[in-house]
Amino acid sequence: MNSSPDEQGSILGSKRLWVFALLWLALVAQVVWIALQHFRWHQPWSKMWYPIVFVLPCLALAFSTGRVRWISSVLRILIALAFLDAVGDRFGLLGPPGSAGVSWGNFARFIQYTGVVNAFLPATAVPAFAVLATICETILGLAMLLGIRVRWAARGSAALLFLFATAMTISGLSQFAYGVYMMCAGAATLSIVDASFMSLDGAFKSRVNR
Repeated sequence: MNSSPDEQGSILGSKRLWVFALLWLALVAQVVWIALQHFRWHQPWSKMWYPIVFVLPCLALAFSTGRVRWISSVLRILIALAFLDAVGDRFGLLGPPGSAGVSWGNFARFIQYTGVVNAFLPATAVPAFAVLATICETILGLAMLLGIRVRWAARGSAALLFLFATAMTISGLSQFAYGVYMMCAGAATLSIVDASFMSLDGAFKSRVNR
């Protein structure tokens, strides 16, 4: 049986409530971590620039409840750039190993990092996971950046970020240093709001509606 419009509206409303609740929960946890790092352990703000960059658009998205299209799109583009920047890094496009701002510099070092993040995996499976993660990040990064099937790309991004954050946590690493669960919650929120500003989805929809 098909659901009635009222039932569908109730389901969507409930889903929206839960997604925004998770976004706020992730935001509060991330802000508390940043505050503790700075005020208790005297970590300079500059050392935490990466999660702070994502706190701001996630806060804007949470406060606007997804009703401002360009705010949602800013977060969409930032997540896309995070994926593509990481992919470029592991192929040496940002510079060789040891350069300023470079985490890996080549794929061999990225495979080693993948083994650290997924310490619970057999060593023989690590290279395959590194390749699979790279493929997923490239596809999702391009889809999010260009705005192609944004809601599906956002769901895929949320799933990938959740797996990454959980793997880090299981392996004894701090996902807070990168704000991964917060980014995950932000991506999940993008899957239920309109983030089609400056996107191929939006351009195509505008052309169809003419």
